[in-house]
Amino acid sequence: MNALRALLRRGPGPDEQVSTVELLKRTPLAQLEETVTALKQRQVAAEVRKAMVELIAHAPLADFDTLKHIYLKHFGDAKN
Repeated sequence: MNALRALLRRGPGPDEQVSTVELLKRTPLAQLEETVTALKQRQVAAEVRKAMVELIAHAPLADFDTLKHIYLKHFGDAKN
């Protein structure tokens, strides 16, 4: 949750909205799982899942295994 709060503080001004995809893009890979967990508590899981798919689609190949692991952990079953 600390990672998410830090990202929100570094984001645009209070009148601007930051998309879920943008939050995930700004998150260091080492903190991504913590951020996904926090976002799922604040938003609809389908929105976070969609953002993860977009992040994976545009991520460097070197990050793929880590992103896949996080995605499957949080969205690998139909309940999320």
